[in-house]
Amino acid sequence: APHPPPHVLREFCMPLVPVAGLFVAGVALAVLVGASPWAQNAFAAATREELHRPSLRLRQRQLRTRMAQGPEEVATATPSLSASSSSSAGPGASFSAAAHRRQAQHDLRFRVLLLDHDDTTVRGTEEVHYPAHVESVKILRPDLTPVSLADWFLKNHEPGVSSYLKSLFSPDQMTEEHDIWVRAMDQRLPSFYKGMAELLSEFRARGGLIAVVSHSPAHAIWRHYEAHPLAERIRPDLVLGWDNDPQRRKPSVWPALTALEQLGASAHEALVLDDLSPGVKMAKAAGISAAAAGWGHCVPPIKEYMRRECNYYFSTVQEFADFLLGRDAL
Repeated sequence: APHPPPHVLREFCMPLVPVAGLFVAGVALAVLVGASPWAQNAFAAATREELHRPSLRLRQRQLRTRMAQGPEEVATATPSLSASSSSSAGPGASFSAAAHRRQAQHDLRFRVLLLDHDDTTVRGTEEVHYPAHVESVKILRPDLTPVSLADWFLKNHEPGVSSYLKSLFSPDQMTEEHDIWVRAMDQRLPSFYKGMAELLSEFRARGGLIAVVSHSPAHAIWRHYEAHPLAERIRPDLVLGWDNDPQRRKPSVWPALTALEQLGASAHEALVLDDLSPGVKMAKAAGISAAAAGWGHCVPPIKEYMRRECNYYFSTVQEFADFLLGRDAL
């Protein structure tokens, strides 16, 4: 019979070389220790391990396949060692940190904050929206005198800003009014209330989630957060801003339900913080507790409504921070 080619012999014999080597080593070991049961078991275990180990060619094929996936896929499939190798805290450090985060989150009154923006987080009305309204009235309705700041708050409270503006301007004027409003938001950055950024920073550091629900456009809200020195620490998880569809903005329940769904939370884990009735009505429709932000203005009818309809009322940012972060329970 003809002899097989050399490369066939190599492919057939190479996987047997490690097994043969183990066999010889095992025989020698057995002779040295007098064929003790321990030596026989060790030899059998080593032989089983080698027999179940992938062949050299199989391992080469696996390596080529992984290299062909590209660096991103390989990185996804391969656990990273950098964190463990660069840390000197020991294997219990990550467990302790995770336990600490769980405890900190447990200390929060609510896991999710549905946060209004203007006059709750930033001075939006007095620094941006009201001046824009005054400008619109002077340009489009010079026959009218703009309402005072307190009355402007009342119009936003009831019947709502959209209904009030439609009572003043024609459809064509509404388009111009909107353009004036957009320009004002592009040109001005409202300031955050004192202590609000620090509150949001600690809330997020302790595992809290933030969804901004506002009548301001989402892009403007993002810009306000990104301009803050603590942007990296206070950036919200979700922003639901003004929508031309009234069913997708406050007081409709849609923003609240959408935020809960996207953040993976239930109604009892969330709290709505707002300064006006649209946010309160949204919270009630969604079955979420409502807290009043009483630091943005002090208009008696609004204050009375918020005290009556909200689950909680806070006169200052500090009062709210102590409540949300569980400090008042210490």
